[in-house]
Amino acid sequence: MQRSPKYHDIIAAAQVLFGEVGYEKTGVREIAERAHIALGTLYSQFPDGKIGVLSAAMTERVERLVDHISRSERSEPIEAFLDRVRRLNSEIVRDRFLRRLFLEQGHVTEPRLREHGRELIDSFSVLAVAELTRLTESGEAACTDPEAVAVLMRTTTAGWIAEHASGTATVDHERLLDVLIAAVRALIQPIDTASCTPGTGPVTIPVRATGKPHRQHARR
Repeated sequence: MQRSPKYHDIIAAAQVLFGEVGYEKTGVREIAERAHIALGTLYSQFPDGKIGVLSAAMTERVERLVDHISRSERSEPIEAFLDRVRRLNSEIVRDRFLRRLFLEQGHVTEPRLREHGRELIDSFSVLAVAELTRLTESGEAACTDPEAVAVLMRTTTAGWIAEHASGTATVDHERLLDVLIAAVRALIQPIDTASCTPGTGPVTIPVRATGKPHRQHARR
């Protein structure tokens, strides 16, 4: 859908304000002033006011982020996945709006907006589970629990954001991210069929996210 320049100005202003001062202090009047438009113009674009503006602002930023991380120059499937994980987590921490989206989920009082924010955050995990399941089913990875790996990735960065906001973070995010990437790599390492020795054969390991089995070599 083609949107007017004013619509995009309002979205951009809401993203900046929400990132700076959070949900409670981001009002429609402040958004209109930041966008250099009349309050009536804002309501003509978003009749439900603050809820509509912030909901659209969340959707636009997350869609832009997903588009950004979907492009990877890595050709090897596991490394391409880990590259997307790194860029996703780095962007969430770098961007003040995205940090607030993670940080203020429990403080948004409007139920529809709170639920929309939760769905957008959960969408990152949904994408990760789908990709890990696909890689495992194709034999390019050996991840027995994609959902648990996705939770690990989400909670690691969400926890760091909370600690950073409270001033209790003891390591910088890049350092934590290096450890997270190493842990995820170890959890999804592809099977090396060349290393199987005589007398070994395939055993079935279930993939919990889909219920479909994955074949891995192990000594009988």
